[in-house]
Amino acid sequence: MPASAATDQKVSRNALDSRFITVAEGMDDLLGVVDVDELGDIETFLMFLLERPVRVESAWDDEGIESALDVHVRGDEWSMSSAYDFPLSLIELARSCAETAVELGPFTGSGASPSTEPCDLVAMSDADLIAEMQGALGKVRIFNLMEDDA
Repeated sequence: MPASAATDQKVSRNALDSRFITVAEGMDDLLGVVDVDELGDIETFLMFLLERPVRVESAWDDEGIESALDVHVRGDEWSMSSAYDFPLSLIELARSCAETAVELGPFTGSGASPSTEPCDLVAMSDADLIAEMQGALGKVRIFNLMEDDA
């Protein structure tokens, strides 16, 4: 198979990964679509994807229903917090958080220059972003296996 045909097949397969494009109506729906156990797994997913600290919490409406995710993205100097209302897809969440990370600038953690240039998630096509998201979700699964063994 020619290299371009293999690449086209990979992009097509990634573009069809419904875990990332399915719109979730609420937290339980989102966890089920992505097949993770808890909100902390979404937090870990975003940390791996954005290559920086992230905190994710549930936000409730006046009636006590989980209606949004409150996401805090850390930068070197300061952090930004945004609420993302349901219905929401994981690709929408990832792209929005990536835009926040761009606004915050590169994250070094200690003020040193980053050793590698992070991926430009904002400029990526949906297919390329989904491929990055698949890798981050795989890291979450490995991370969880390591935690289970500890």
